[in-house]
Amino acid sequence: MMRWDDLPEVRSLMGRTLDDLLEEGPRRQDLPGYDAVYRDFVDYIIRCTHRIWEQKNVGLCRTHYSADCAIHTLAGPVTGVEAVVQNTITTLGATPDRLLIGEDVIWSDDGNGNLYSSHRIVSRSTHMGDDPLLGSATMVSNGVMTIADCLCRENRIVEEWLVRDNLRGVLQVGGDPWAIARAQATSDQAGDPSRHTWRKDAIARTRDEGDVAIPDGHPAAAPAAMLAAALRDDLYGDAASALSPAAEIRWPTNRHGWGRGYWVGCLTQIRASLHDVSYRLEHIAARPLPGGDVAVALRWSLAGNHRGNGVWGWSSGRELLVMAVSHYRLRGGLIVEDITVFDELAVLRQISGGLGA
Repeated sequence: MMRWDDLPEVRSLMGRTLDDLLEEGPRRQDLPGYDAVYRDFVDYIIRCTHRIWEQKNVGLCRTHYSADCAIHTLAGPVTGVEAVVQNTITTLGATPDRLLIGEDVIWSDDGNGNLYSSHRIVSRSTHMGDDPLLGSATMVSNGVMTIADCLCRENRIVEEWLVRDNLRGVLQVGGDPWAIARAQATSDQAGDPSRHTWRKDAIARTRDEGDVAIPDGHPAAAPAAMLAAALRDDLYGDAASALSPAAEIRWPTNRHGWGRGYWVGCLTQIRASLHDVSYRLEHIAARPLPGGDVAVALRWSLAGNHRGNGVWGWSSGRELLVMAVSHYRLRGGLIVEDITVFDELAVLRQISGGLGA
């Protein structure tokens, strides 16, 4: 296991051209078991994504995911590399011009050969084919934010946590999010209910298990304390003092603003809908950025009872789970950027009675 700021030569995507990112050359990092084409771990994440999605070599998933890989999403789990291959082909069938534009890779060495990446992506595509999420083809261009957290060993992703701003994608092509969520919930209620026990288990972990440990001096401490002060103690003003007064805030479904007040608004809008809230920090990573800035990634979950009216409609009384990843940029000890992603469409699906009891 290494310190968060070791290996500065394994650089962020920030300020680099695509030619630089995809340039071939000698290794900059010891990567036992990884294909020789990959120069370092950031290169592995960016280059294999490019080869699979832009170059359309989908079969490379079979050499870049383990046979029994587990993919966690708020719409339900996916297991096995063949499911990854088929889902990728299905996505390309609906949006064949899809481009995955990497914004950053915030990674950590978790020891014992485990490398962990938090890969922030903007996906640009045209809705050319019928799709169960976006509906009938509209030929409308759209773009959504995704963060993929991946646990990797010896050239393979063995576990992934995927969060995507799906509600934004639906709105961009003129879809009705509540109609989609209700249709999904109706489908969820059919068949074997045991296939949804993952959600009940995830809520229990969020409520019962503690936070991941943060080493002394790790830059994740400040944003983690900010989230905890807000979501555990309702001290929103105190929490927001960790932000620069002019911080840029990007949260799901067109929440884009600046400053401490806007950040508090994003939190309280969601918190007002949920009672008996539990928050859990699940993973941290940090990397140096150009110019002395620091990038921090936090994966976290939120569980609460939907007993408040507001942004998510009239109260349903359902127990809800939110799985989120936040990327922060720190400068001079303050947060100057907060990019948080979660699947708000899957939240509406839960409210509509989907994804199990």
